[in-house]
Amino acid sequence: MNTALSLLLVILSLVGIADAGYITYEKYAGIVPPCGAGFDCGAVLNSRWASIGPVPVSVLGLLFYATVLTLASLHFLELEIFSQKQKDVALKSSASIKTYAHLSPIHLLACITIIGLIFSFFLLFLMAVVIKAWCLYCLISAATSILLFICVQLILKIQQIEMAGFRFWISSVLAFKYRHVLKPLFFLIDAETIHNFMLKVGEWLGSSSVGKQIVKFSFGYTSPTLQKTVDGIGFPSPVGLAAGFDYNGQLTQVTPSLGFGFHTIGTVTLQPNAGNPGVRLDRLPKSKGLLVNKGLKSLGAMQVVKKLEKLQLHIPTGISIASTNKSYASLREQLLDIVQSFIIFEKSTAQHSYYEMNISCPNTFGGEPFTTPDRLEILLIILDLLKISKPLYIKMPIDQSEKETLLLLKIIESHTVAGLIFGNLTKDKKNASIDKSELQKWSTQPGNVSGKPTWERSNRLLALVKKHYKNRFTLIGTGGIFSPQDLAKKQELGADLSQLITGLIFQGPQLIGQINAWLVLKEKLR
Repeated sequence: MNTALSLLLVILSLVGIADAGYITYEKYAGIVPPCGAGFDCGAVLNSRWASIGPVPVSVLGLLFYATVLTLASLHFLELEIFSQKQKDVALKSSASIKTYAHLSPIHLLACITIIGLIFSFFLLFLMAVVIKAWCLYCLISAATSILLFICVQLILKIQQIEMAGFRFWISSVLAFKYRHVLKPLFFLIDAETIHNFMLKVGEWLGSSSVGKQIVKFSFGYTSPTLQKTVDGIGFPSPVGLAAGFDYNGQLTQVTPSLGFGFHTIGTVTLQPNAGNPGVRLDRLPKSKGLLVNKGLKSLGAMQVVKKLEKLQLHIPTGISIASTNKSYASLREQLLDIVQSFIIFEKSTAQHSYYEMNISCPNTFGGEPFTTPDRLEILLIILDLLKISKPLYIKMPIDQSEKETLLLLKIIESHTVAGLIFGNLTKDKKNASIDKSELQKWSTQPGNVSGKPTWERSNRLLALVKKHYKNRFTLIGTGGIFSPQDLAKKQELGADLSQLITGLIFQGPQLIGQINAWLVLKEKLR
């Protein structure tokens, strides 16, 4: 198909050269070419619109088609040289991918044929409305330009499908290797030890352009097709890294290379916090979940700000904020703790794009203190008074009933809250999606569960909000995303964006590129 279209480009450009060349010859010979019944070539070719200054429009057409022929021939030769087998070999080098994907003659043809298309429609307008006469040769040229544009667009679409398909295939291979080789080894080691190790590796890779290119070539994939604007923020992809993985902004430079479209740091607290004592992270392999008891581990707002102010952020980056994990003498003291964190980030020069207000972390003193309507109302009134300069999203609990959730939403809708995130960990030990043997393990260890056990509840609440509030809130779906199809389900239920963590740990770092490639293929193959 691609080769046939490329050959058609060459043929069409030759037709255009013959047409424009004939008109040019007749123009300089002072002859009006025969047009046939129903046409008046003389009226068109002798009008003041037939030249731009001293240069006949047909000469410009001749140059246009000659340029198209040159580029079309180069593109055709490129396809012949890069047979499919050779292309697969070439694609193993990042340099070859860059050349094939960005420097191909087809991309120059895309620019040139758009100009030809616009100019052809302009000439058609002149003949129909201004000159009120038709020239057969001008119509042939216009038709040729339109067909050239269509061919180039079809070729580009095919190339995008090929690149997305290639990345999806590579990601699938990497996923198999990760699940059957690396993950069994990682799961032999303490979960928090591996987590801290991966944070350091990610920070090191993100500190150099070489490291970022290695990550991008190995795992990442993005496409302009995935870009979307939400709350005035341009997201390169609808899948982001959720809060709870990168506590202190160590991964901001490497996550774009993985294909993430956004990245939430934290949860950040005002004061430094080492996290809860004892085991802070464990795995529930049969349930495809993590037992999390980190307790809002954080370097503190000031340290995180100092780090971020030195960095350029390449994708939308959010700050998740909550009160410091400690005992408070009063609600006023706890609210002041939160307000001070917001003020620190608002006064900073960090390039963050949005905030998440985490009201739903169950692993702290007092549990979830702002998940009752009266306390949430007080918190949001105070945040309104701060006149926060960036969109604010509320990270919601998922274990409340639909009635309790709607009561909270009734409070939230009257405040300057841009969106909702559904949701956080589940603390329900009667959750049917948790394996019985792992429930027994949970009964002996503190913490609450992420991953697949949160899937049904978070989905149900996404659908609930969409049903009752339509487009009032930006919805971010998180919880149980382990595949492209999982993310598509969140979108189907109303999620504008989605986040994940646990899927990354169970499926591997190629998951983001795999999701992005799948979304592109789904769109292009409609």
